[in-house]
Amino acid sequence: MAALKGAFINFGAGLLGALPNIVVFQFNPDKITRTPSRAQAPPAPDGSGKKSSQQQPGLPPETITFTPRVDATDQLAESNPLAIVSGILPTLSALELLMMPKSSLSIDLSNLGGGSKPHKHPPDKLPTVLFFWGPFRILPVAITNLSISETEYDVKLTPIRAEVSVSLQVLTPDQLAGQDFARGAYAYSQGVKEVMAALNLANAVEFGVSAAMSFSI
Repeated sequence: MAALKGAFINFGAGLLGALPNIVVFQFNPDKITRTPSRAQAPPAPDGSGKKSSQQQPGLPPETITFTPRVDATDQLAESNPLAIVSGILPTLSALELLMMPKSSLSIDLSNLGGGSKPHKHPPDKLPTVLFFWGPFRILPVAITNLSISETEYDVKLTPIRAEVSVSLQVLTPDQLAGQDFARGAYAYSQGVKEVMAALNLANAVEFGVSAAMSFSI
């Protein structure tokens, strides 16, 4: 079976109406760094009050970082017309638009006839983005930082090779008001995590029984 590719799914690209813009990783990154952290309640202004360290104000935030590689070398060798004309600019542009509010886009193929743009209200709303990393992890995220290192160009100075450092923040349901699909993706991934933790408990029980038997021999 062919290996799955990681991807971003942008539900607010605004380029083809309601269709999402899917950014599939050409090469899966070799390493992903996930950093869950405890939710911290803001301190009282006067410093009063004692709280148990077990009391949490919300779900733990999590950041994810990785560095995918984008390379048009193979497509150029196969005389791919899109790669010949634009190199890797389509992929880089799609990644950058993950951080762009939909109302700021100058091109909207769903509104070529002019007239009012309902997505202008409210303005400056970021698109709903899901990070797909296999069938067990489909997470609503905000892209907090992109660092694009273009390492090779063609004769037109169009980039044909680059490394992209990506930083994400996983969004919790409290941050997803009115985004039922994204909230559902979070709930699904959280449910999978709980099932996996239960499987780990089964492994721990089995290991404990096996260890006790081995020590008794």
